[in-house]
Amino acid sequence: MKEQRERLRQALKKLAFIKKGEVARGGLLKDISSGGAAFEFVNPMGTVEHPFLKSDDIEIIIDGFEPLNGQVVRTIEKGIFVSFNLDADGEDELISGIMIALNDMDISN
Repeated sequence: MKEQRERLRQALKKLAFIKKGEVARGGLLKDISSGGAAFEFVNPMGTVEHPFLKSDDIEIIIDGFEPLNGQVVRTIEKGIFVSFNLDADGEDELISGIMIALNDMDISN
């Protein structure tokens, strides 16, 4: 099967929150690239429910990253896949953040 993504996603597990208006759900970032990401929602009580639908505009808050805006491109029972609409500078900044997170580097000093 041919890979259809333009950018290679990196496996990266981080706490994340997805917001649509006043509604937010916590979950886990599963993988990310400068073009998009996959999130899995968790519910310790069992059934996972989320209000997100394909084409929803959302705000994405990932631990260690600046907030991102995106759009839901696919939903599954336990999660969503999103695309980012970033300009060249935003994409470079996100790539840098991904590299730092993958290498567990702290450059804030």
